[in-house]
Amino acid sequence: MDIMKKHTDTVVILSAFAGCILWMNSQFTNIDHKFSDLEKDLAVIKAVLVIKNIMPNELAKNEG
Repeated sequence: MDIMKKHTDTVVILSAFAGCILWMNSQFTNIDHKFSDLEKDLAVIKAVLVIKNIMPNELAKNEG
């Protein structure tokens, strides 16, 4: 029990640090999902522009 009283602050700090890391990881994953949705939307927009002959095929194929 003495060890528990002695190291309580260390355990609290380490658990807060671990919680922050997990929260940041979930936020980065959320951003990745938003970018993948954006890429899908851009692919649809490019397809429509190519079909209507507004955008040349060469520009749509280029993945720079």
